[in-house]
Amino acid sequence: MKAPNGLVYYRQGVGKETILMHPSLGLGRFLFHRLSPFLTQDYSVVTWDPRGVGDRRDREPSLSGWVDDVLTLIEASDEPVHLLGISLGTWVMGRAAVLASDQIASLTLIGASLGFAGGEEEVARRRQQLNDEGMAEFGKRYAETTLMPATQKEIKDNLAIELGLVKPESYLTAMKAIYTEGNQTVFSEIRCPTLVLVGQQDQRTPPAMADAVAETIHTPYVRIIPRAGHLAVLDQPGRVAAIVSAFCRWRRLPPDY
Repeated sequence: MKAPNGLVYYRQGVGKETILMHPSLGLGRFLFHRLSPFLTQDYSVVTWDPRGVGDRRDREPSLSGWVDDVLTLIEASDEPVHLLGISLGTWVMGRAAVLASDQIASLTLIGASLGFAGGEEEVARRRQQLNDEGMAEFGKRYAETTLMPATQKEIKDNLAIELGLVKPESYLTAMKAIYTEGNQTVFSEIRCPTLVLVGQQDQRTPPAMADAVAETIHTPYVRIIPRAGHLAVLDQPGRVAAIVSAFCRWRRLPPDY
């Protein structure tokens, strides 16, 4: 399907309520291929390839551009929508939730952070790494170190392939867009019901970061996903889907959920 601005997006499910899902750095809608089947039983799930990856790998990635695409999809909806963002997607969806607050039913942030210190230096180190080994080798290393040992090899291989297809300069531009931009002010302005999820073994945005994010937003809804890392939607899609689905339905979670 096409949005008014020409953005190609994909809708699955027939539920009245819609969940818009934004992936993490260097990844497109592929990231949700394990999560979506669980959610489409009750919701309409909308995914797309952000600027710089997948079908849109030739588009210049930028934080403002990603947010604009989400706002376009929100405006095209007849009902308030649920937003879900993973890692880089938390930068995007957090901003969209503030800018379109009247049209947001709930917000889920997975692998969120208030920001990274020394962002420019991190980007420079990643640039050198990509110059040394290339995107394909980087993708293999990322998949192996990010996903849990028990996660199927096929999933790791496909993750590596997806990252390997991204242009190095697009990846670095996208990385710079979030590594040099903080979330403290934006997150403090979020007013919709918000759920913060984090993998128990997440080494990139560990549970302590999730707690700091939740404190900034003033949300009591923080859940740790056992046996999951930074990409919990690939490691434990069923558990993530169960929590997200319940939160979207009730806009809250029982303490023991």
